[in-house]
Amino acid sequence: MSIFLRCFPMIRYFISYLCNLSIPKTVLIFSGALLLLINNSGYSIENFKILQTNTIIDEGGFIHLFGEIKNISHEPQYGIAVYANFYDKKGQNIGNGSGIVTARSLNTGQVSPFEIIFLDKDKSKQFFDYSLNFTSKSGSHKADSVNIVSSKSRPDIFGYYYVSGRISNMGNETATNVLAIASFFDNNGKIIGLSSAIAEPANITSNSAASFTIVMDDKLQSSKIKDYSLIVDSDQYTSK
Repeated sequence: MSIFLRCFPMIRYFISYLCNLSIPKTVLIFSGALLLLINNSGYSIENFKILQTNTIIDEGGFIHLFGEIKNISHEPQYGIAVYANFYDKKGQNIGNGSGIVTARSLNTGQVSPFEIIFLDKDKSKQFFDYSLNFTSKSGSHKADSVNIVSSKSRPDIFGYYYVSGRISNMGNETATNVLAIASFFDNNGKIIGLSSAIAEPANITSNSAASFTIVMDDKLQSSKIKDYSLIVDSDQYTSK
């Protein structure tokens, strides 16, 4: 690890002190990108643009870091993993977490949500800041031949939120392991939840359709949902 990286928490603390311990989100994202670019050439933050991030605390007291990224590279990316370092107000690392971007691959220009859970509940109250980085591999382009043809949403009396609908396969071959992915947003457009479900049936033959039902089971957040977005992914195809 370079000297700069060893000193990075103190640099973050100095910046936060100068800003009265208030760092704009754009600075947070930039600092995460800077950490990545100087850390390891195997990381690929330069392939992605972070569209937004948000943190929430669930019923169990665990921190969930949600976000959306866009593939801005010149080729498809697959196996995209996301990593986070969590810091306190002094810039000290209090833990880390990782997750997988929900879509199995992203064509150039495509967007996918991600989620990281900070599992050390005892240190959650110390949380102040975070940095992000990503790994991925170059992949093959997927045709946008699986699409949502209808969807509807509803909360139930138990506090869960459901999104259901139909997926159509307009490709020439069977789409296998079809996955519907929902991002949930609050009144300010912030992402507050992420959930997914395999289509029924999971394999959709050419020019056929299947149903899906996605459940948002975080009751603290489900009552705040004002909107949602959907994408579809399969082994062969993706949605627009």
